[in-house]
Amino acid sequence: MKVVRSGLLAVAAMSVIGSGAYAQGREYQPNGARVGSFTVYPSVKVDVEYVDNVFAEDNNGTSDVIGRVNPQVLARSNFKRHQVIARAGVTAAFHENNDDDNTVDANVGIDGRVDASRSLTIRPTVSYRLANEARGSDNVVGNAAEPVEFDVAKAGLGLDYVVGRLAFTLDGSASYVDYDDLALVGGAVDNQDDRDRLELRSQARVAYEVRPKLSLFVTGGIAMFDYDDVDDAVLVKRDSEVYNVGAGVAYNPTARTKVSVGAGYISQSFDNAAFSDVDGVGVNVNAEWQVSALTTLTARAERRIDQSADAAVGSELVLDTRIGVRHELRRNIVVGAGVGYTNREFEGLTSNRDDDIYQARLRADYFITRNFSVGGRYQFTRRISNTTANGFSQNSVLATATARF
Repeated sequence: MKVVRSGLLAVAAMSVIGSGAYAQGREYQPNGARVGSFTVYPSVKVDVEYVDNVFAEDNNGTSDVIGRVNPQVLARSNFKRHQVIARAGVTAAFHENNDDDNTVDANVGIDGRVDASRSLTIRPTVSYRLANEARGSDNVVGNAAEPVEFDVAKAGLGLDYVVGRLAFTLDGSASYVDYDDLALVGGAVDNQDDRDRLELRSQARVAYEVRPKLSLFVTGGIAMFDYDDVDDAVLVKRDSEVYNVGAGVAYNPTARTKVSVGAGYISQSFDNAAFSDVDGVGVNVNAEWQVSALTTLTARAERRIDQSADAAVGSELVLDTRIGVRHELRRNIVVGAGVGYTNREFEGLTSNRDDDIYQARLRADYFITRNFSVGGRYQFTRRISNTTANGFSQNSVLATATARF
Protein backbone atom coordinates (compact mmCIF):
# COMPACT_ATOMS: atom_id res chain seq x y z
CA MET A 1 0.00 0.00 0.00
CA LYS A 2 1.43 3.35 -1.05
CA VAL A 3 1.32 6.01 1.66
CA VAL A 4 2.33 9.68 1.31
CA ARG A 5 3.36 10.47 4.85
CA SER A 6 4.13 14.13 4.34
CA GLY A 7 0.93 14.94 2.43
CA LEU A 8 -0.91 16.82 5.16
CA LEU A 9 2.16 18.82 6.12
CA ALA A 10 2.83 19.71 2.50
CA VAL A 11 -0.75 20.91 2.01
CA ALA A 12 -0.55 23.03 5.17
CA ALA A 13 2.72 24.54 4.05
CA MET A 14 1.53 25.39 0.56
CA SER A 15 -1.70 26.97 1.87
CA VAL A 16 0.31 29.37 4.01
CA ILE A 17 2.84 30.08 1.26
CA GLY A 18 0.02 30.79 -1.17
CA SER A 19 -1.58 33.29 1.23
CA GLY A 20 -5.06 32.29 0.15
CA ALA A 21 -4.50 32.38 -3.64
CA TYR A 22 -4.96 29.33 -5.81
CA ALA A 23 -1.83 27.16 -5.66
CA GLN A 24 0.27 27.45 -8.81
CA GLY A 25 3.16 25.66 -10.45
CA ARG A 26 6.67 25.96 -9.11
CA GLU A 27 7.52 28.88 -11.38
CA TYR A 28 4.98 30.98 -9.46
CA GLN A 29 5.84 29.73 -5.97
CA PRO A 30 8.24 31.82 -3.82
CA ASN A 31 11.76 30.52 -3.30
CA GLY A 32 11.95 31.40 0.38
CA ALA A 33 15.15 32.03 2.29
CA ARG A 34 17.46 29.31 3.61
CA VAL A 35 18.09 29.74 7.34
CA GLY A 36 20.16 26.87 8.69
CA SER A 37 18.20 23.65 8.16
CA PHE A 38 14.98 25.52 7.36
CA THR A 39 13.49 27.40 4.43
CA VAL A 40 11.53 30.46 5.57
CA TYR A 41 8.61 31.87 3.58
CA PRO A 42 7.40 35.32 4.72
CA SER A 43 4.36 36.92 3.10
CA VAL A 44 1.92 39.79 3.53
CA LYS A 45 -1.58 40.06 2.10
CA VAL A 46 -3.75 43.18 1.94
CA ASP A 47 -7.52 42.94 1.37
CA VAL A 48 -10.25 45.50 0.79
CA GLU A 49 -13.80 44.13 0.98
CA TYR A 50 -17.22 45.70 0.52
CA VAL A 51 -20.10 43.93 2.31
CA ASP A 52 -23.69 45.13 1.84
CA ASN A 53 -25.03 43.39 4.98
CA VAL A 54 -22.10 43.07 7.33
CA PHE A 55 -24.16 41.96 10.38
CA ALA A 56 -26.32 39.42 8.48
CA GLU A 57 -29.56 41.26 9.28
CA ASP A 58 -32.92 40.12 7.91
CA ASN A 59 -33.73 43.57 6.48
CA ASN A 60 -32.20 47.06 6.21
CA GLY A 61 -28.72 45.55 6.39
CA THR A 62 -25.71 47.70 7.32
CA SER A 63 -23.04 48.05 4.64
CA ASP A 64 -19.34 48.53 5.33
CA VAL A 65 -15.90 48.53 3.77
CA ILE A 66 -13.34 46.35 5.56
CA GLY A 67 -9.58 46.58 5.14
CA ARG A 68 -7.34 43.74 6.29
CA VAL A 69 -3.59 43.35 6.64
CA ASN A 70 -2.29 39.79 7.05
CA PRO A 71 1.46 39.25 7.54
CA GLN A 72 2.53 35.67 8.08
CA VAL A 73 5.60 33.50 8.04
CA LEU A 74 6.20 29.78 7.55
CA ALA A 75 9.41 27.85 8.20
CA ARG A 76 9.82 24.35 6.77
CA SER A 77 12.66 22.01 7.64
CA ASN A 78 14.98 20.47 5.06
CA PHE A 79 15.89 17.37 7.05
CA LYS A 80 16.61 14.12 5.20
CA ARG A 81 14.26 12.40 7.65
CA HIS A 82 11.45 13.82 9.74
CA GLN A 83 9.94 17.24 9.18
CA VAL A 84 9.00 20.36 11.14
CA ILE A 85 6.74 23.17 9.91
CA ALA A 86 6.36 26.28 12.07
CA ARG A 87 3.90 29.03 11.19
CA ALA A 88 2.68 32.35 12.61
CA GLY A 89 0.38 35.06 11.36
CA VAL A 90 -1.65 38.11 12.31
CA THR A 91 -4.78 39.53 10.64
CA ALA A 92 -5.85 43.08 11.52
CA ALA A 93 -9.28 44.14 10.21
CA PHE A 94 -10.43 47.75 10.04
CA HIS A 95 -14.07 48.77 9.40
CA GLU A 96 -14.74 52.10 7.74
CA ASN A 97 -18.18 52.66 9.33
CA ASN A 98 -18.11 50.43 12.43
CA ASP A 99 -14.95 51.01 14.45
CA ASP A 100 -16.20 48.80 17.30
CA ASP A 101 -15.91 45.83 14.97
CA ASN A 102 -12.19 46.27 14.29
CA THR A 103 -10.38 43.07 15.24
CA VAL A 104 -6.95 41.50 15.51
CA ASP A 105 -6.64 37.74 14.99
CA ALA A 106 -3.42 35.80 15.45
CA ASN A 107 -2.17 32.25 15.19
CA VAL A 108 1.02 30.34 15.84
CA GLY A 109 1.71 26.65 15.53
CA ILE A 110 4.20 23.85 14.97
CA ASP A 111 3.48 20.64 13.05
CA GLY A 112 5.92 17.75 13.13
CA ARG A 113 6.48 14.43 11.41
CA VAL A 114 8.69 11.78 12.96
CA ASP A 115 9.58 8.89 10.66
CA ALA A 116 9.97 6.30 13.39
CA SER A 117 10.32 3.46 10.89
CA ARG A 118 9.31 2.53 7.35
CA SER A 119 5.92 1.54 8.73
CA LEU A 120 5.32 4.05 11.54
CA THR A 121 4.95 7.82 11.36
CA ILE A 122 4.25 10.05 14.38
CA ARG A 123 2.65 13.49 13.90
CA PRO A 124 2.82 15.85 16.91
CA THR A 125 1.23 19.32 16.68
CA VAL A 126 0.73 22.30 18.94
CA SER A 127 -1.00 25.61 18.19
CA TYR A 128 -2.51 28.75 19.65
CA ARG A 129 -5.17 30.91 17.99
CA LEU A 130 -6.67 34.29 18.94
CA ALA A 131 -9.89 34.95 17.01
CA ASN A 132 -13.12 36.94 16.97
CA GLU A 133 -16.74 35.91 16.46
CA ALA A 134 -18.47 38.61 14.43
CA ARG A 135 -21.67 40.38 15.35
CA GLY A 136 -24.49 38.71 13.42
CA SER A 137 -23.14 35.21 14.08
CA ASP A 138 -25.62 32.67 15.47
CA ASN A 139 -23.79 32.34 18.80
CA VAL A 140 -23.50 36.11 19.41
CA VAL A 141 -26.45 37.88 21.10
CA GLY A 142 -28.32 40.41 18.99
CA ASN A 143 -27.52 43.43 21.19
CA ALA A 144 -23.74 42.86 21.17
CA ALA A 145 -21.73 46.07 20.90
CA GLU A 146 -18.64 44.37 19.46
CA PRO A 147 -17.35 40.97 18.30
CA VAL A 148 -16.67 38.20 20.82
CA GLU A 149 -12.95 37.59 21.31
CA PHE A 150 -11.78 34.08 22.16
CA ASP A 151 -8.61 32.01 22.10
CA VAL A 152 -7.91 28.34 21.49
CA ALA A 153 -4.86 26.44 22.76
CA LYS A 154 -4.46 22.99 21.19
CA ALA A 155 -2.09 20.04 21.33
CA GLY A 156 -2.43 16.90 19.26
CA LEU A 157 -0.75 13.64 18.31
CA GLY A 158 -1.30 11.43 15.28
CA LEU A 159 -0.01 7.98 14.33
CA ASP A 160 0.14 6.32 10.90
CA TYR A 161 1.04 2.63 10.72
CA VAL A 162 1.16 0.49 7.59
CA VAL A 163 1.52 -3.28 7.51
CA GLY A 164 0.92 -5.15 4.27
CA ARG A 165 -2.41 -4.07 2.82
CA LEU A 166 -3.60 -2.55 6.09
CA ALA A 167 -3.18 1.11 7.07
CA PHE A 168 -4.02 2.37 10.56
CA THR A 169 -4.48 6.04 11.44
CA LEU A 170 -5.10 7.39 14.96
CA ASP A 171 -5.48 11.06 15.86
CA GLY A 172 -6.07 12.67 19.24
CA SER A 173 -6.15 16.26 20.48
CA ALA A 174 -6.87 18.38 23.53
CA SER A 175 -8.08 21.99 23.14
CA TYR A 176 -9.06 24.65 25.61
CA VAL A 177 -11.42 27.38 24.35
CA ASP A 178 -11.67 30.60 26.38
CA TYR A 179 -14.15 33.41 25.57
CA ASP A 180 -13.86 37.01 26.79
CA ASP A 181 -16.96 38.66 28.30
CA LEU A 182 -18.98 40.67 25.76
CA ALA A 183 -19.90 44.37 25.95
CA LEU A 184 -23.56 45.02 25.09
CA VAL A 185 -25.30 48.05 23.64
CA GLY A 186 -26.23 50.30 26.56
CA GLY A 187 -23.18 49.43 28.68
CA ALA A 188 -24.11 46.04 30.17
CA VAL A 189 -21.80 43.00 29.95
CA ASP A 190 -22.76 39.49 28.82
CA ASN A 191 -20.91 36.75 30.70
CA GLN A 192 -19.21 34.34 28.29
CA ASP A 193 -17.60 32.06 30.88
CA ASP A 194 -20.37 29.50 30.29
CA ARG A 195 -18.86 28.91 26.82
CA ASP A 196 -15.34 28.16 28.10
CA ARG A 197 -14.59 24.48 27.68
CA LEU A 198 -12.08 21.67 27.34
CA GLU A 199 -12.43 19.60 24.17
CA LEU A 200 -10.92 16.12 23.93
CA ARG A 201 -11.11 14.43 20.53
CA SER A 202 -9.98 11.09 19.16
CA GLN A 203 -10.50 9.50 15.75
CA ALA A 204 -9.38 6.17 14.31
CA ARG A 205 -9.35 4.84 10.75
CA VAL A 206 -8.47 1.39 9.39
CA ALA A 207 -8.12 0.94 5.62
CA TYR A 208 -7.65 -2.24 3.60
CA GLU A 209 -6.27 -2.11 0.05
CA VAL A 210 -8.50 -4.47 -1.92
CA ARG A 211 -6.40 -3.84 -5.03
CA PRO A 212 -4.24 -0.99 -6.27
CA LYS A 213 -6.18 2.30 -6.28
CA LEU A 214 -9.12 0.82 -4.34
CA SER A 215 -9.41 0.69 -0.54
CA LEU A 216 -12.17 0.02 1.96
CA PHE A 217 -12.11 1.72 5.36
CA VAL A 218 -13.89 1.90 8.70
CA THR A 219 -13.77 4.87 11.09
CA GLY A 220 -14.75 5.67 14.65
CA GLY A 221 -14.26 8.50 17.09
CA ILE A 222 -15.38 10.34 20.20
CA ALA A 223 -15.27 13.99 21.23
CA MET A 224 -15.85 15.08 24.83
CA PHE A 225 -16.86 18.64 25.80
CA ASP A 226 -16.31 19.69 29.43
CA TYR A 227 -17.64 23.19 30.19
CA ASP A 228 -16.29 25.32 33.04
CA ASP A 229 -19.61 26.86 34.17
CA VAL A 230 -23.35 26.32 33.92
CA ASP A 231 -25.14 27.97 31.01
CA ASP A 232 -26.54 31.28 32.30
CA ALA A 233 -29.79 30.82 30.37
CA VAL A 234 -30.70 27.23 31.29
CA LEU A 235 -28.71 26.98 34.57
CA VAL A 236 -27.06 23.65 33.73
CA LYS A 237 -23.72 22.72 32.14
CA ARG A 238 -23.55 21.71 28.49
CA ASP A 239 -21.15 18.79 29.03
CA SER A 240 -21.56 16.12 26.36
CA GLU A 241 -19.97 13.37 24.28
CA VAL A 242 -20.18 13.10 20.49
CA TYR A 243 -19.68 9.69 18.88
CA ASN A 244 -19.21 8.65 15.25
CA VAL A 245 -18.80 5.33 13.47
CA GLY A 246 -18.70 4.75 9.74
CA ALA A 247 -17.38 2.92 6.72
CA GLY A 248 -16.56 3.80 3.16
CA VAL A 249 -14.49 3.39 0.04
CA ALA A 250 -11.55 5.32 -1.42
CA TYR A 251 -11.02 5.00 -5.16
CA ASN A 252 -8.32 6.66 -7.26
CA PRO A 253 -8.82 5.21 -10.75
CA THR A 254 -6.30 7.57 -12.36
CA ALA A 255 -3.70 10.08 -11.24
CA ARG A 256 -6.24 12.81 -12.01
CA THR A 257 -9.26 11.37 -10.18
CA LYS A 258 -9.68 10.88 -6.44
CA VAL A 259 -12.91 9.85 -4.70
CA SER A 260 -13.60 9.03 -1.06
CA VAL A 261 -17.12 8.23 0.15
CA GLY A 262 -17.97 7.46 3.77
CA ALA A 263 -21.21 7.17 5.74
CA GLY A 264 -22.20 6.09 9.22
CA TYR A 265 -23.87 7.09 12.45
CA ILE A 266 -23.31 10.22 14.58
CA SER A 267 -24.76 11.01 18.00
CA GLN A 268 -24.40 13.46 20.87
CA SER A 269 -25.27 12.54 24.47
CA PHE A 270 -25.59 15.28 27.08
CA ASP A 271 -24.74 14.67 30.71
CA ASN A 272 -27.76 16.71 31.85
CA ALA A 273 -31.27 15.59 30.91
CA ALA A 274 -32.29 19.21 30.22
CA PHE A 275 -30.75 18.71 26.77
CA SER A 276 -32.18 16.10 24.43
CA ASP A 277 -29.71 13.74 22.78
CA VAL A 278 -29.08 14.20 19.06
CA ASP A 279 -28.33 11.55 16.45
CA GLY A 280 -28.48 10.95 12.72
CA VAL A 281 -26.67 9.75 9.63
CA GLY A 282 -23.10 10.97 9.22
CA VAL A 283 -21.64 11.57 5.75
CA ASN A 284 -18.17 12.46 4.48
CA VAL A 285 -17.57 12.70 0.73
CA ASN A 286 -14.57 14.18 -1.07
CA ALA A 287 -13.96 14.07 -4.81
CA GLU A 288 -11.48 15.69 -7.19
CA TRP A 289 -11.38 15.34 -10.97
CA GLN A 290 -8.68 16.96 -13.07
CA VAL A 291 -10.65 17.19 -16.30
CA SER A 292 -7.54 18.41 -18.09
CA ALA A 293 -4.17 19.94 -17.25
CA LEU A 294 -6.01 23.27 -16.94
CA THR A 295 -9.33 22.44 -15.28
CA THR A 296 -10.15 20.79 -11.96
CA LEU A 297 -13.55 19.97 -10.46
CA THR A 298 -14.01 19.37 -6.73
CA ALA A 299 -16.95 18.27 -4.60
CA ARG A 300 -17.45 17.56 -0.94
CA ALA A 301 -20.28 16.78 1.44
CA GLU A 302 -20.30 16.38 5.21
CA ARG A 303 -22.97 15.77 7.83
CA ARG A 304 -21.83 16.48 11.38
CA ILE A 305 -22.85 17.79 14.81
CA ASP A 306 -21.81 21.34 15.79
CA GLN A 307 -21.83 22.90 19.27
CA SER A 308 -24.16 25.82 20.03
CA ALA A 309 -24.38 28.63 22.58
CA ASP A 310 -28.02 29.48 21.82
CA ALA A 311 -30.21 29.36 24.95
CA ALA A 312 -32.91 27.40 23.07
CA VAL A 313 -30.52 24.97 21.35
CA GLY A 314 -28.46 22.01 22.52
CA SER A 315 -26.48 21.48 19.31
CA GLU A 316 -26.81 21.69 15.53
CA LEU A 317 -27.09 18.86 13.03
CA VAL A 318 -25.35 20.20 9.92
CA LEU A 319 -25.30 19.08 6.28
CA ASP A 320 -22.61 20.99 4.35
CA THR A 321 -22.07 20.56 0.58
CA ARG A 322 -19.71 22.32 -1.86
CA ILE A 323 -18.97 22.06 -5.61
CA GLY A 324 -16.15 24.03 -7.22
CA VAL A 325 -14.29 24.46 -10.49
CA ARG A 326 -10.80 25.91 -11.10
CA HIS A 327 -9.45 26.78 -14.53
CA GLU A 328 -6.14 28.21 -15.74
CA LEU A 329 -6.78 30.76 -18.48
CA ARG A 330 -3.01 31.07 -18.64
CA ARG A 331 -0.29 29.63 -16.44
CA ASN A 332 -0.43 32.72 -14.23
CA ILE A 333 -4.15 33.59 -14.52
CA VAL A 334 -6.52 31.34 -12.62
CA VAL A 335 -10.29 31.68 -12.33
CA GLY A 336 -12.76 29.69 -10.30
CA ALA A 337 -16.39 29.36 -9.27
CA GLY A 338 -18.27 27.47 -6.61
CA VAL A 339 -21.69 26.87 -5.15
CA GLY A 340 -22.68 25.55 -1.76
CA TYR A 341 -25.70 24.42 0.22
CA THR A 342 -25.87 24.05 3.99
CA ASN A 343 -28.76 22.85 6.14
CA ARG A 344 -28.63 23.48 9.89
CA GLU A 345 -31.14 21.72 12.18
CA PHE A 346 -31.15 23.22 15.68
CA GLU A 347 -31.65 20.39 18.17
CA GLY A 348 -31.69 19.51 21.81
CA LEU A 349 -33.96 22.02 23.67
CA THR A 350 -37.06 24.01 22.71
CA SER A 351 -35.99 25.29 19.29
CA ASN A 352 -37.47 23.91 16.06
CA ARG A 353 -35.36 26.23 13.90
CA ASP A 354 -34.23 24.93 10.52
CA ASP A 355 -31.98 27.00 8.21
CA ASP A 356 -31.12 26.53 4.55
CA ILE A 357 -28.04 28.47 3.40
CA TYR A 358 -27.16 28.95 -0.27
CA GLN A 359 -23.83 30.37 -1.41
CA ALA A 360 -22.20 31.21 -4.75
CA ARG A 361 -18.67 32.46 -5.35
CA LEU A 362 -16.55 33.73 -8.26
CA ARG A 363 -12.81 34.21 -8.00
CA ALA A 364 -9.78 35.22 -10.09
CA ASP A 365 -6.05 35.41 -9.32
CA TYR A 366 -3.27 36.93 -11.39
CA PHE A 367 0.28 35.83 -10.52
CA ILE A 368 2.48 38.70 -11.69
CA THR A 369 5.71 37.01 -10.62
CA ARG A 370 6.57 34.28 -8.14
CA ASN A 371 6.61 37.02 -5.47
CA PHE A 372 3.56 39.14 -6.29
CA SER A 373 -0.07 38.39 -7.09
CA VAL A 374 -3.42 40.18 -7.14
CA GLY A 375 -6.92 38.79 -7.07
CA GLY A 376 -10.60 39.40 -6.65
CA ARG A 377 -13.67 37.58 -5.34
CA TYR A 378 -17.44 37.99 -5.39
CA GLN A 379 -19.62 36.05 -2.96
CA PHE A 380 -23.40 35.82 -2.49
CA THR A 381 -24.98 34.24 0.59
CA ARG A 382 -28.69 33.67 1.21
CA ARG A 383 -30.12 32.13 4.40
CA ILE A 384 -33.76 31.02 4.56
CA SER A 385 -35.04 30.17 8.05
CA ASN A 386 -38.35 28.87 9.36
CA THR A 387 -38.08 31.28 12.32
CA THR A 388 -38.60 35.03 12.38
CA ALA A 389 -35.70 37.44 11.75
CA ASN A 390 -33.08 34.75 11.02
CA GLY A 391 -33.05 34.97 7.24
CA PHE A 392 -30.74 37.29 5.32
CA SER A 393 -29.03 38.00 2.01
CA GLN A 394 -25.47 39.23 1.70
CA ASN A 395 -23.22 40.30 -1.15
CA SER A 396 -19.48 40.88 -0.80
CA VAL A 397 -16.78 41.99 -3.22
CA LEU A 398 -13.11 41.63 -2.29
CA ALA A 399 -9.85 42.77 -3.88
CA THR A 400 -6.53 41.44 -2.62
CA ALA A 401 -2.79 41.90 -3.21
CA THR A 402 -0.14 39.51 -1.92
CA ALA A 403 3.64 39.71 -1.64
CA ARG A 404 5.48 36.42 -0.99
CA PHE A 405 9.20 35.92 -0.58
